[in-house]
Amino acid sequence: MNKIDNYLPDQIEIRPYCKNRMEERNIEDTFLITTLFSKGLYYVEEQIKTFQGKPEKRYKLIFKISSKYSLIIIVAFYPKVLKVINVIKTSKGVEKKWREKILG
Repeated sequence: MNKIDNYLPDQIEIRPYCKNRMEERNIEDTFLITTLFSKGLYYVEEQIKTFQGKPEKRYKLIFKISSKYSLIIIVAFYPKVLKVINVIKTSKGVEKKWREKILG
């Protein structure tokens, strides 16, 4: 996703909820940032969710991190900051579901 290229690593803000979930899932900040700027992105889905009473445009980004795992990163793009809302490490079975969704 080309929008990510408009941000620097120090412009990435991890929301507190996401920070807690990352700790529970043993996902390091550096791994998240490295993955965001990698070329392993293979799926993008736009979502509109309510955050603090207002609609927020979010993107579900899915990155290939190994032959067995993918990393789902939910982000929101703001003018000067890329906000990371959630991060989930998944198995290959989830990748199959997304491919089916894409192909219809």
